[in-house]
Parts: sequence; C-alpha cells; structure tokens
Amino acid sequence: MFQPAARLSSGKSSPIMNAKQIVVGYLAFQAASVAAWWLLLICVPPSIGWFKPVAWPSESLLCFLLPDSVMLIFGSAATAYAIATHKAWGTVLVWATAAAVWYPTLYCLGVSIVTDEAWIATAMMVSMAGLTLAMATIHGVSGQQPAAIRVTEMSPSSAIGWTMAQTVIFWSVFLWILPKAILELEHHLGGHSFSHSYQTLASSCLFAIASITGLLSGITMATAGHGTPLPTATAPALVIAGPYRYVRNPMALAGIVQGVAVGWFLGSFSIILYSITGALVWHVFVRPVEEADLLDRFGKSYSQYKQAVPLWFPLLTPFRQIDLSNHN
Repeated sequence: MFQPAARLSSGKSSPIMNAKQIVVGYLAFQAASVAAWWLLLICVPPSIGWFKPVAWPSESLLCFLLPDSVMLIFGSAATAYAIATHKAWGTVLVWATAAAVWYPTLYCLGVSIVTDEAWIATAMMVSMAGLTLAMATIHGVSGQQPAAIRVTEMSPSSAIGWTMAQTVIFWSVFLWILPKAILELEHHLGGHSFSHSYQTLASSCLFAIASITGLLSGITMATAGHGTPLPTATAPALVIAGPYRYVRNPMALAGIVQGVAVGWFLGSFSIILYSITGALVWHVFVRPVEEADLLDRFGKSYSQYKQAVPLWFPLLTPFRQIDLSNHN
C-alpha cells in the first residue's frame, strides 16, 4: 500500500503539539455542539421540523437522543479526554468514534436521497463525520505522532486510487450535499432563486472545465508527486507539472469554480457566496500552513516556484524554470 516517508523539517515540535490540540479541541467542541443541538430540539420543539422530512413524525428524530448521547456526546468527550491525558487507548477510541459517527450519517444520507428532504440534517452529519475522520487521521495510528501534515509515499497506482476516492467524497459533500442543504435552508427562510437565458448551458460548461482541471491536477499530484492532495497523505515530491505549471493551487481553484458553477446552475446566490467564503477560508487558514510546509521541505525550489507562479490567476504560458534537484 503505502509507507510514511521521512519528513524534512526544521526540528520544531510545535506542529505536533498543535495537531494534538486541534484533535482534542475539535472533539470537545463536537461533544458540546451535539449536546447544544439536542437541547435546542427539546426546548424549542418547532425546530425539529428543520431536520426531518415533513411527513415524518417528530419521534423519528427524537429516537436518536439515546444513541447520540452515548456515541457522540459521551464518546467525543471521552476521546478528547483520552488524547489530552495521553491514554494508551486514545488512538483506538478516536477511530471508534469516527466509525460510530458514520452510521447515523449514512442513515441521514439515505433518508435525504429517498425523500429529497432533511438535507440540513444530512449536511450536519456529513460534516461531523468528515471532521471526526480527519481528526482520527491527524492523530494517526499506533506508532505515529499527531500531525496535520504527514508525508506519505505511494506507488502511482495507489496514489491515483486514493486520490480518486478522495475526489468522489469531496465532490459529493461540497458540490452536492452542502448545496442541497443551503437550498433547503433558503426555502425555510423564504429565499428565491434567480434565472436567465443560457444559465444551464453556461454553468454546465464552467463546471465541466473546472472538473477536468481538478481531475488532471489530482492525477498529476499522484503520478508526479507519489502522494495525494490530502494533507495527512501528502506527496513527498514537489509537483511542478500539468496544471501546476500554470497556477500554484489548481485543485483549490477548480473546487471554488465548481462551487460557483453549481450555485449558478441552481440559481442560488447563497451557494455562490458559500463557494466564495470557502475560498477565503482556504486562503486565510489552510494556504499559509501548506505553504510553510512546502517551504520547509523544498526550500529554494519551492520559493522560486512560488515567486514565479501565481496563486489564483493562471499564467498564459507554462512555467519552465524548474529546479529538478528536489522533485521528480
């Protein structure tokens, strides 16, 4: 399959400590958030209607109180405690918690697919499941220290397989489930959609172009970098090939454009705003961490590449001045 590669770093221990703090902080937040959500449902009964199909009784949602209390509230809190206090069973518990979240998540997704309702609840559960799985990945397995960015070397076939799996999951969540939830929220709030001539054709063409760019970028990362775009299984080699010769973060750019295209197709300003907000969040919080890691590992090669290739606006001609000493 794959093996963790030796990470080139400056020897600082803060990234490891920060990773553990992220995991503990998120799990504690998750426990408190689920408890607060149930308190809202119990204290404000009309709010139940926002999270279930219209024709279903309130009991269809309230019956999840007991399993959520045990598996999500207590489970998340116990896992946070175990990791914070360096318990040996913390690693097992974080993966068990991640697995436990996925059962109700898949149930909610099934309900939404069958009824085309309750997308808000599904989006909440999918987000929780994804983040909990991310925390388990960051914490690692036995023998791995917590790390938000973990270099993982793979064969090209394995890297492509993992990259395509990640792509399917990310596209399903960010370009289907979350937009459906936003549309449902707009409906509850009395919002209206927009429409104009050639809207479907234009938005579909834009989505196709962005999707092809995203796929090519992922495949290039896998074949040239021997890793995946996922931070906890990132490529050990600096990739300056394919779309990366025109723009530094083609996958991020493609994802944002895809989101805008979905909002345009559905006539939703809220979805377009959601996509732009995602770009701002990535730019402010994710990009600096990724760029610091790349600079730490590849030094002058990445510094020269960063200066020559734009972040958001692609070059008209491909970047060619590549230092081959630090990448494939």
